[in-house]
Amino acid sequence: MDSTEAFLVEFDPSVISYEAILDEWALQHAPFYPSKCQYRSAIFYTNEEQRDAANKKIQELGKNGSRKVYVDLEPVSSFYRAEEYHQDFLDKQTGARVPKF
Repeated sequence: MDSTEAFLVEFDPSVISYEAILDEWALQHAPFYPSKCQYRSAIFYTNEEQRDAANKKIQELGKNGSRKVYVDLEPVSSFYRAEEYHQDFLDKQTGARVPKF
């Protein structure tokens, strides 16, 4: 069975907007390369408002037309927690330099 590596973001919209999360995603992600299922670029949404906001962000990324944007936009479906050895993966790596949010 194919799977896509993803992470689940639970947020309080009175604290941070979905658009702000998309902005941060766009800053830290380069969806300009096609890839297979496991490492594909995707945004999952829970309602039409989120879908529209995500679609707008995808369009912004490709607005200058110099690079094709490869992002799948799909409704949220079943989410399965990865095996324990995948949890906090970057924290488990020696010398990992990852910004803390």
